[in-house]
Amino acid sequence: MEKTKNVFDIFDKDENFKLIMKHLLEASMEESFNSIMITKAEPGYPIIYVNPSCCEITGYGPYELLGKSPSILQGPKTDPAVLNRLNVAIAKGNLFYGRAINYRKDGSEFLMEWKIVPIRDEKNEVSHYLAIQRDVSLSSRQMG
Repeated sequence: MEKTKNVFDIFDKDENFKLIMKHLLEASMEESFNSIMITKAEPGYPIIYVNPSCCEITGYGPYELLGKSPSILQGPKTDPAVLNRLNVAIAKGNLFYGRAINYRKDGSEFLMEWKIVPIRDEKNEVSHYLAIQRDVSLSSRQMG
């Protein structure tokens, strides 16, 4: 029996598995408690996907975010040092982790913790970014 290097090698061998994994990925993104945002790796990083949790946390509807820059969530108290670290990390194609004050559509502040993962294409060039985010402000911790 042929041994696979990792679970993702099965994508090359089993068409049914591809469909199951596609549905699993869709469900995990749509039903996640965490906010998920996908952007293009282009100037301004236009948003191409947000999940319901992202909309719930930010107060924006999906069509208010699609095509916009994630900077729509930034404001006066967003730490420029964190944004600088973010820009350096993604310019190098590295994973980024940080926390910063962001702003909801209604102008209220929240502390967002997030990871940004570069997504590479078949040429190993960064084509998109996946941002996994959560509200870690005091009010969100008191809800549980």
